[in-house]
Amino acid sequence: MIKILHLADLHIGMENYGRIDPATGLHTRLRDYLNCLDEALAFGLDEGVDLVLIAGDIYKTRAPNPTHQREFARRMHQLRSAGVPVFILTGNHDVSPSAGKAHSVEIFDALGVEGVTIADRLKSHCIETRSGPLQIIAVPWVSRHALLTKEDMRLASFNEIEAELRRRLENFVIAAADRLDPAIPTVLAFHGTVDGAQLGAERSITLGQDLVLSKGTLLQPGIDYVALGHIHRHQALNQEPPMVYPGSIERIDFGEREEDKGCVLVELEKGAARWRFHKLAARPFVSIEVDVRSSSDPAQRVQTLVARQQVQNAVVRVEIRANREQTSAISDEAIRQQLEEAGAFFVAAVTVEVERVARGRFAEAEREMLDGLTPRRALELYLQSKKTDPTRMAALLAAADELMAQE
Repeated sequence: MIKILHLADLHIGMENYGRIDPATGLHTRLRDYLNCLDEALAFGLDEGVDLVLIAGDIYKTRAPNPTHQREFARRMHQLRSAGVPVFILTGNHDVSPSAGKAHSVEIFDALGVEGVTIADRLKSHCIETRSGPLQIIAVPWVSRHALLTKEDMRLASFNEIEAELRRRLENFVIAAADRLDPAIPTVLAFHGTVDGAQLGAERSITLGQDLVLSKGTLLQPGIDYVALGHIHRHQALNQEPPMVYPGSIERIDFGEREEDKGCVLVELEKGAARWRFHKLAARPFVSIEVDVRSSSDPAQRVQTLVARQQVQNAVVRVEIRANREQTSAISDEAIRQQLEEAGAFFVAAVTVEVERVARGRFAEAEREMLDGLTPRRALELYLQSKKTDPTRMAALLAAADELMAQE
């Protein structure tokens, strides 16, 4: 039996909702991501894994800074010192947008780091582990550059390029599955979107456009486990064989506040795979929504509802709905102070949404509309609502008169 730690979407360098720690010089959110990675690797080592498989998106950007590269390299050194090989599939955040430029993890190949395999092209690999050999069919994030430079695709439409790229990927997977050694356990690793997957916040930070593959394409005979990356929400799309997104290791934003973050432990034998999700201690995100429109003491209501929330060590936002006359009683500074005293890690925002009421000018416009509002009068009311300078408004109205006279 071969044990695999399946990770994806590390996004080292995502530094939102935090600050620089003066003691270390590192961003506090960088520490969050590294802490989750450390927890995942410690779990894998404690379980005695034979391989760590990272299914893409090591860094937030395609050009990580030296600090981010150093921190990731330290963890790869830790795994290699423990005798655990590492298989890294390149994702859309790893590959260079320009042909010929190095991608963000290519340095491991260039240095020939023993036991670290970088899968940046369509290829089948055989990895030796202490529990026996393992076959991996690698389907990394595929750039469209290769097709776009081919003469026969030069005038092709976007849909034609997509169809051709999908056809080539499908042909590769089918051919690679046909060439498998039937006696050796096999994993197919894919960074991308599978039809039917539930999307998450990765849509807001995607670099490059998704090419969606069908489950049937990836579920070829002889494949015992499908290790997915790219979608941040943990989910299993198939059970026999398992097809699993482990999800990202840390929360990106408030869109992921309800999602557990973690990694997957796989126990693999030829013809059988068992897996279980391991939850990581990701930073909590808390969104507090308060409606004070019917309250006689809006500040007290906000304070009471905020006090009921568990905000210790959390990234917090507060969204308040209020009437216009209540806004003066609501103090952004007081709310932030209350959250900080309660142990909030970071206050992302305190916003007040004011209930809109009809403005006098627009009420006047509405009455005039019933009586036959002219285009010139409509423009005049619009400029008044924008508090346009009288001299500029006169010039604009004169220009409008000239245009309308030409009709």
